[in-house]
Parts: sequence; C-alpha cells; structure tokens
Amino acid sequence: MLLGGSEDTRLLLRGLLRLHRHRVLLEAQAPEGIERLPASPETKVLILDAGSKADCTWAEDLSSVLKNRSDLRALVILPTSDPTLETRAREAGARGVLVRPFAIHDFVEAVDAVAAEPGPT
Repeated sequence: MLLGGSEDTRLLLRGLLRLHRHRVLLEAQAPEGIERLPASPETKVLILDAGSKADCTWAEDLSSVLKNRSDLRALVILPTSDPTLETRAREAGARGVLVRPFAIHDFVEAVDAVAAEPGPT
C-alpha cells in the first residue's frame, strides 16, 4: 500500500514494487483512503512517503492508521537524513525507515525486511 507523496512519486514506487513482484493493493494521498481496503489476517506493508512536510503531520497520520490496523507494517520514506524525523517515524510505529536518495535495491530490501519482520506477540 502506498500513502502520501505526489502522484508521480507513487507512480514510480508502484512501478518498482511491481517490477519486483510485489502487489500494490491500494494507493492513497491521505490516510482516510486506507479505510477502502478491508483488514485481513494477511500482513501488508504500508509505504508512507513523508514528502517534504516540515510539520510532520505524517507521523500523526501514521500512528493513527497503525493503531486501527494490526495487519499493517509501515516503511517510511524520509526526504532527508534527520535523526529527529527518523525518531518520529519509529515512535509513530514504522518498522523501517528509508532516506532519499536511495538505490532501488535498498528500497526493495527495506520492503522485504519490513514484510518479514515478526508481528507483535
């Protein structure tokens, strides 16, 4: 699932995911769009593009989405390397963080790692 970012960014990420045989179940600009996909026992990876939002509303959005969806594991893509942003992402529930610019293989490995990580006990 892809959340946030521009339409062009989501197009690029969707292409990379499909190229590496990952299904894209949903794309949404805002967290409210995630409600369209029913919860299921199958684990899904939510890729949130934090974009360039300086106010970090994405962290609150992520926290809210994950609180209501135990079937999701989140990977956050940050615009810059900033320990404060990474801390916010982890505190919001992200299991993985990737910083722009990144190599394609780093993106695919991050998605796979987040998907493979065991859920809460």
